[in-house]
Amino acid sequence: MRESIRANVKDIANIRFGLHVVPIERGNILYLQVRQFDEEGRWMPEEEEYISYDEKSAEFLLKDGDVLFVGKGNRLFAWCYREEYGPAVASSIFFVLRPKSSAIYPEYLAAVLNAPQSKSAFRQLGGGTNIFSIRKSELGALEITVPPLKRQQQIVAFSTGHAAEIRIAEEMIRQKKELYKIIMSKIIR
Repeated sequence: MRESIRANVKDIANIRFGLHVVPIERGNILYLQVRQFDEEGRWMPEEEEYISYDEKSAEFLLKDGDVLFVGKGNRLFAWCYREEYGPAVASSIFFVLRPKSSAIYPEYLAAVLNAPQSKSAFRQLGGGTNIFSIRKSELGALEITVPPLKRQQQIVAFSTGHAAEIRIAEEMIRQKKELYKIIMSKIIR
């Protein structure tokens, strides 16, 4: 069994930018933008926008396992695209990271980029400016640990489980607030 290795992001994934276009009301390709993700970097499909398929958009079509990373603005997150979401293109606000080999599990790469220590490292790089921004070279130079695939999958399972627990807790809080409003409106009448 291979040991964990340390590698720069640029050595394990190709990095490029998404496409800059104006979305249209009806199209056949999802156009992913930051506003379609919540504060935790979870995709909200009900906010979908589209573009039409053409030569330019074809170059930018996401492949299964591409990892989108926002390196500009106040929200810093990574998200793993899967083909089951349908044909999609990322907007230019995203870096698109395409793992170079099957030795890196895409959801693991997203989990590492979402980890508090990675976000802290990025915030230090982008600090001191009015609009937070990470350069492609800075993202590529980030050194991460790449454990064996089985360990990567365990880390992803832990991260996914944590996110699910947070969603449940948020929904419970939302429901408690709604119940409070209903009860208060009835008892003060």
